[in-house]
Amino acid sequence: MEPLGLAELSACADQFDDAVSLSPDIDRFCSSSAWVLSAAETLMSPRASAIQRGEHGFFAVMKSTHGELPCFEPLELAWGLACPLLGRDVEALVDEVADHLAQRTDWIGCLIPGVTRDGPHQRALTRAGRPWYVLHNATTQRHIASLDGGVDGFLRRRSANFRKSLHKSLRAARAAGIEFETAGHAPDSAALYERIMAVEAGSWKSLAGVGISEGAMRDFYAAMLPRLQAKGRARVMFARHQDADIGYIMGAVFDGEYRGLQFSYQQPYARYSIGSLCQLHQIEALCEEGVRSYDLGTEVPYKARWAERTFLTELLILVRDV
Repeated sequence: MEPLGLAELSACADQFDDAVSLSPDIDRFCSSSAWVLSAAETLMSPRASAIQRGEHGFFAVMKSTHGELPCFEPLELAWGLACPLLGRDVEALVDEVADHLAQRTDWIGCLIPGVTRDGPHQRALTRAGRPWYVLHNATTQRHIASLDGGVDGFLRRRSANFRKSLHKSLRAARAAGIEFETAGHAPDSAALYERIMAVEAGSWKSLAGVGISEGAMRDFYAAMLPRLQAKGRARVMFARHQDADIGYIMGAVFDGEYRGLQFSYQQPYARYSIGSLCQLHQIEALCEEGVRSYDLGTEVPYKARWAERTFLTELLILVRDV
């Protein structure tokens, strides 16, 4: 296998994302280059690269320590969403990785998140004869909504109370003169992000100290948005009132699926359910585009009302067999 640094991985991001698209049973957006490179740069502690490119795909890991034990871990471990084994033929890729790791003695553990239970990655990793044994660790759940049937189909799959509440908020927002504007294709990603941050700074999240308007999370999305913009994957929309931004929704499309990233609104407009209306208008635009599904991200109680199914992945720990 061929070693790569972060800069080299960034340079071959298209090839990497092609491998992500071909990988079965993974969270494709959160394994893609925009997510993992941005996380590695802004959310994770400094680490040496151990990324490998092989005949059958990529093994996207960094060198780290847990306790005092030398380990490999994925580029993004803040949520453990990214699968680091990327390629169509999972068995052949894991064979390559097993041969590579069998020749190295500078590790004790290797963390492999983003693996579906009894899926192809788990089957390949737990096959007899590997130079490790496998421990099963935490699971992570995402909520995913189908966009089949367009907006009407999406709404039919919601409860009557959900639809009634949404339509009530929509009527109130229209009566107040609130409008929604698509901005995801704006050429200046820095200016676009400043608009997002201006809304975020006045949101209840930031006022409570849990928003993304400062700190590492601000840096994370600031690094990701230009990457998404450059590939035409960003989808951003603003709620506006009297020529001012009062809310936003930010997400990305990868391989036919929309991944929601963040949405928020100015606190004085809370009575209009701006967050829900931003999601509804985003869904309308996505349906017109032909996007198939909406990944709302990891477990938060409200998301179950917007989705029909869940996607569950597990963190596996490979322990070197010495």
